[in-house]
Amino acid sequence: MKLLLVDDHDIVRAGLRMLFASEPDIEIVGEADSGAAALELVISLEPDIVIMDVVMPIMSGIEATRKIKALSPDTAVLALTMHEDEQYFEEMREAGASGYV
Repeated sequence: MKLLLVDDHDIVRAGLRMLFASEPDIEIVGEADSGAAALELVISLEPDIVIMDVVMPIMSGIEATRKIKALSPDTAVLALTMHEDEQYFEEMREAGASGYV
């Protein structure tokens, strides 16, 4: 499975990379620090799953998820955020996210 990590904090991406690097069935194909960068990488790398931060500069994870699902409906997006606000959950679900952590 090909995985793309998207978060505007380097330390969060590093932690996720360490978590998934030891999994034999998971290949981390790229990392992005914004929704806009994620969109470009989804087009070029064709990941199976995107772990997406919800709140980021340039393009939010919500907008990026909406665009990713329009371009690549088979790409799963998993929202990862520290925000507990139900509004973010609903917006990510409506944008096409498969899950919210």
